[in-house]
Amino acid sequence: MNDVLSFRSPTAQVAQDLFNEHNETEQAQRFLAPVEEQELWYERGTSIQTHRERYDFDEPYQRQPQAASTITALNSHKVLVDTWTGASTGVVGDKYKVTQMRDFTEATEAMLISALPNDKFKDLEITDSMSHGSAVRSRKYTFPAFSKPIETRLHQTEVALTVALIQSYDGSTSNGFVTGLLDFFCTNGMISGDYTKGNKRHTSGFNLTNFMLDMDKVVRNFYRDIHRYQIMAQTNIRILAAEAVIEALPGMSQKMQDKMKDQYLTEVKTRGSNVWALASALTYYSSHNSEEFPVKGSASNDNVTKSLLDRSRRVTNWMNSAPFQNLLLAA
Repeated sequence: MNDVLSFRSPTAQVAQDLFNEHNETEQAQRFLAPVEEQELWYERGTSIQTHRERYDFDEPYQRQPQAASTITALNSHKVLVDTWTGASTGVVGDKYKVTQMRDFTEATEAMLISALPNDKFKDLEITDSMSHGSAVRSRKYTFPAFSKPIETRLHQTEVALTVALIQSYDGSTSNGFVTGLLDFFCTNGMISGDYTKGNKRHTSGFNLTNFMLDMDKVVRNFYRDIHRYQIMAQTNIRILAAEAVIEALPGMSQKMQDKMKDQYLTEVKTRGSNVWALASALTYYSSHNSEEFPVKGSASNDNVTKSLLDRSRRVTNWMNSAPFQNLLLAA
């Protein structure tokens, strides 16, 4: 699927109008489709055929028990099912408390409306995407009204505040928010705040109200990050120094190093040889399923949204690493 829907309303006068218009589209309805909890049953010793698909020996599956002697409930877990397609999104523990995507987005949008003045929603763009069927879902809000310039000797671009909510129904990623910026020139994204860690678990004590962001802090951090990125843009470096940093980044294979060096040279043509150009090369990798950096298996698997989220977190770690930070200290 790798579904991505971007929405920008030409008619909405206030933020609530924008959210309502978006959420009424068919694509958004699909994104917001609830999941249903079903019991998980287990059969040993045979191969069985259900109405949906074949499950082999010792595989868990969904169905009503038909032979009490061979079929038992797996009480420690349950299966979540996408009501839009009828397909399973994943198996979770029995104490997992389901938070529906519509409830999560409505709470998020109410938070944004209460925290931000209406003029900050001008030209707001909403982007919905999903991976693994609909097991991993992300909604990103991009705020052009918060945009600021980043300028090198050769080039200027505008970067905007982004807030993305992350929800998984298969346990493959933590739930919560990531905040950051979007470079309008190249559509590269960058994570500056990851609020998906800690106690954000869907257990019986989970409270959606306590899940919300402190938007005042998010906005302050955005302006702080703009200052930091402008310093990167003003910090010129030799190409050999940038290549040495690429070689020193943790977990960077030789093949990846070669591709990243090529991408850095591409960025240098536009931005000049500086730390911001190196950051842009890294975030190009994390922002796009591209010919240069294809998502492995994306042609046959529904994995782009989840893979790019994982890449973004990896790039954040690279940019916080000693080799990268030493470029700024040496300036």
